[in-house]
Amino acid sequence: TTLSLPSTPPPTPIPTTPTVTDRVFMDFSLCPNNFLPDRADALSPLCSDSNLLGRVVLGLYGNLVPLTVSNFKSMCLGLNSTSSSYKNTLVHKVFPGQYFLAGRQGRPDKGEVRPPHDLPRNTETVDAKAFALTHSRPGVVSLSLSENDDDDEIKLDPGYRNVEFLITTGPGPCPQLDNKNIVFGTVLEGSANDGNVSLYIEDSEI
Repeated sequence: TTLSLPSTPPPTPIPTTPTVTDRVFMDFSLCPNNFLPDRADALSPLCSDSNLLGRVVLGLYGNLVPLTVSNFKSMCLGLNSTSSSYKNTLVHKVFPGQYFLAGRQGRPDKGEVRPPHDLPRNTETVDAKAFALTHSRPGVVSLSLSENDDDDEIKLDPGYRNVEFLITTGPGPCPQLDNKNIVFGTVLEGSANDGNVSLYIEDSEI
């Protein structure tokens, strides 16, 4: 007599092109006065002479990583008790021909994001399935985990929520980011140009 054990169905594969469930836009500007000497004065405008570059429309994968997408949307709209938002913040780090980073937490008067302590805790950061998509082309939008450079003092706060994100700019893939950061969207319209370190997020909406 041969015993037959019930077979375990194979895991459902992650689609290489997930469904876009939500769209948000960001208006990017150049901020030529950000590094001028008078910007040392905290009362002076962060970006008084901004020059609008254009609007970038992002498509988000809400079915794949719903918590990451929900928190990102909240930060685009400022829908939290601390009014923390990506609006009026700087793209703080640029790697030409690869990607740029935005959403660093700190002082709003320095172009940094006010820490959003009331966002839901993102348990997807410890879920292996959330890291399935790769940074294989320009225009990939990803929650920055391995590349996150928030200050340790901020990270050690019990209410810390990571909201720093990156967008790949091409021309090629960025395999060094794979399996370390959560891909949650893609650029649908516009160009995420990384040609100037003084990029500024002037507005973000759904």
